[in-house]
Amino acid sequence: MFLDNKNIILLSTGSFNPPTNMHLRMFEIARDHLNRLGFTICGGLISPTHDSYKKKDLAPSLHRCAMIEQALVALPWVKLSDWEVKQNGWTRTRQVLQYHQNHLNMIITSRLNGSIKVDTSLLPVQLIENLNVSDSNQNTAVNVRLLCGADLLESFAVPGLWNDDDIEAIVRDYGLVVVSRSGSNPHKFIYESNVLTKYMANIIVVTEWIANEVSSTKVRRALSRNESVKFLISELVESYIKEHGLYETLNHKYLNNDTFDVNLKSTFLLSSPSDNTIKIHPMDDKKLNIDEPDNLHCTEKRVTNCKNSKVKRKRKRYQ
Repeated sequence: MFLDNKNIILLSTGSFNPPTNMHLRMFEIARDHLNRLGFTICGGLISPTHDSYKKKDLAPSLHRCAMIEQALVALPWVKLSDWEVKQNGWTRTRQVLQYHQNHLNMIITSRLNGSIKVDTSLLPVQLIENLNVSDSNQNTAVNVRLLCGADLLESFAVPGLWNDDDIEAIVRDYGLVVVSRSGSNPHKFIYESNVLTKYMANIIVVTEWIANEVSSTKVRRALSRNESVKFLISELVESYIKEHGLYETLNHKYLNNDTFDVNLKSTFLLSSPSDNTIKIHPMDDKKLNIDEPDNLHCTEKRVTNCKNSKVKRKRKRYQ
């Protein structure tokens, strides 16, 4: 089945532990590319995974949702969906897509018929306002597509990680927008998969030409070592992390790298010891022989200077 609907909501799933600038940049890259292809991006959604997801160093969903909201201050057309973290356990990606597609359809139906009042907070206000009840020819259908990196696409081949029926349903019923990373070849991977090749018309590959290898794993490592994460994550997210002591930041002696001991700073400003020991003696111009011819070699000049100095000492002795 070919998904010919041009109205798209981008949905990104994952741990977001913590959310990085690359997570946000994926939405911007995808929107630019899809706009050039004639699609209309109606909004974006971030759905963090449940706490029961078995992953090392996974921060509680309460904190991850709060960090996502802080990060999305800079990206208002994308919203947080906390539906997945509120479930009783881990939810498969296929079910996450299905819920949001059904919820979206219910919102549109409610807007057009005015019969049911539903929560519209997941969608941009402009999209809701654009649903004109009086325009019967308006294409109101919106398709939720999974936004992911090439690493998630390649994870389809990991034995036991994905259900085969889920993979086919995701690509067939919802479609993928894949942002490629350095060293990945999503087109080759699609070619080597029978299921992905079958529904390759529903897979849009977006190439990120500006290499960016920022990952949550590397950010957590930097934070645990008290290293700078500036420009890797939002300043609001970084402040939240340090305020709540996430990712071992409470173990650091100095939470602020810009704070130094006053005594230590004064030590840096002390003059060099060599400044106190080196003495500069004034030169005696009378000892210089400025009448020495320039065409003499260095050895000849030294001999001439030596003779002249002896003559001058003898004259001074007998005066």
